[in-house]
Amino acid sequence: MGAMKVGIITIGNELLNGFTLDRNAAWIGQQLLSAGIKVHVHHTISDDFSDIYDTLEYQWKEWECDHIIVTGGLGPTVDDITVSAFIDYFEDSEEFDREYWEKLKDRFQKLNFKMPNLNRNQAFRLKKGNMIPNKVGSARGLHYIKNHSSFFKDIKSKFKGSLSEVNFFALPGVPKEMKSMFTNYVLPEIEKTNKNKVICRSIRTTGVPESILQEKISDLIEDFKKDCDIAFLPHRMLGVDIRITSINNEKIEDLIKLILDRIKKYIYGFDNDKLEEVIANSFIKNSVTISTAESCTAGLLGAKLTDFPGSSKYYKGGSICYSNELKILDVNVDKKLIDKHGAVSEEVAGALARGIAEKNGTDMGIGITGIAGPDGGTEKKPVGLVFVGIFYKNNLYIKRYNLTPNRNTNRELTVILCLNEIRKILKSS
Repeated sequence: MGAMKVGIITIGNELLNGFTLDRNAAWIGQQLLSAGIKVHVHHTISDDFSDIYDTLEYQWKEWECDHIIVTGGLGPTVDDITVSAFIDYFEDSEEFDREYWEKLKDRFQKLNFKMPNLNRNQAFRLKKGNMIPNKVGSARGLHYIKNHSSFFKDIKSKFKGSLSEVNFFALPGVPKEMKSMFTNYVLPEIEKTNKNKVICRSIRTTGVPESILQEKISDLIEDFKKDCDIAFLPHRMLGVDIRITSINNEKIEDLIKLILDRIKKYIYGFDNDKLEEVIANSFIKNSVTISTAESCTAGLLGAKLTDFPGSSKYYKGGSICYSNELKILDVNVDKKLIDKHGAVSEEVAGALARGIAEKNGTDMGIGITGIAGPDGGTEKKPVGLVFVGIFYKNNLYIKRYNLTPNRNTNRELTVILCLNEIRKILKSS
C-alpha cells in the first residue's frame, strides 16, 4: 500500500491577488504533518464554479488523491459557489433541514439576536452527502465519498492510490470555523484510513547559514535519500531547521544521531522547541537568575525572557536605559567611561552587564548598547553596530555585531544573537 495522498484546494480571488495570505492551507498542512500525514498537492483557485468543479476532478483523477480538503467560497446559503459546485459535481440535491433550522433559531434567541431571513438558507441538508457540524458558526461543511472504481474499473494498469474511496471535504474559509471543523471532524476521518504514518522530526539550529549546514552533512543526505526526505527550512533571522520525514522511525533516529555528531554546537532544540524556552528551562534547571540593561533593544530581550509561565524564577527585572543619564543613574555606569569610549562601546556594554547584575543581585547580567538606525551612525560607528555584554560567574563576555541598516531588524536580531550566546555560556559552564 502506498503513502496516503492528500490534496488541498483553497478558494478565493483575494488569495490569488495577494491581498490575503493563505494561512489556512499552511495550518492544515502543519496539522496533517503532526498527525503523520503529508500533503500531496495544493491548488489555489478563483471563486468560480468551473474552476472548483475542474480542480475537484483534477485532484481526483490526475493526482489520485485519497482525501481532498477544500476551504473558502462556502458562505451562508445553498446558492454559494462552493456548495453549488459540490452538489453539481456529485449529482446531488438539497432539501430543507427543519431540525437544523430549529437549532439555528434557538441559538440566535439565546444570543438575543434577531435572525436574518438569509439564515434560513443555511438550514439545508444533502441527499447523498453528509453535513459537517459547525460548533463555532452557523454554516455547515460538506462531506462526500467517491469510489475510485467509478473511474478506474476499466483501467488495466494498477492504480497508484492507496484507498478505494476518496473523501471530499468542503470547509469555510473563516479560520476559526475551518479549524474547528477540521479538528473535530475532518482529521479524525482521515486518520481512520492512515496505514503508513509519516514521521516528521526537526533539528533546530541557529548561528549558522544554510549553506554551511548543507556542506557539513551533504554525504549523509546522499546516504539516506532513499529512506528519508531532508529539507532545510530557514526562519527569519532565527536560524535553520533541518526537517526529516520518513515512514521508517529507525532510519530517522540513525540520521539524527549522525547529524548531531557533525553540528552539535549549532543545535538548540528539536521539533517545536523555542530558543527562549530552551534557555528558560536551562535557567530553572541550573538555578540561575538574570537581569537585563537594554539600550537599543528597549526591553525586547526582557520580553522574550518572560514569555513563559514561571519566568519569575529566573528573571528578576531590568532597566531600559536608553539615555546616557539612565545608564549612569540606574545602572551605575561611570560617566567617565561613556565620555571616553562613547555609549556604544564594548566598555559600556560590559559595565551595563556587570552593573545590572550587581544592582539586582542576579547570577547573570546582560548589557546591550548599539546604533539601531536609521540615523545616528558615523564612519567609525555605523548604523547596525551593536555590543552585547554578558556578566556571569565573575566573567565578562563581550560580543560585537555589525548588523543591517534596518532598525527593526537590528533590534530583533540582537535579541536572537544575545539569546544564543546565553545558551552557549550556560551549556559550557
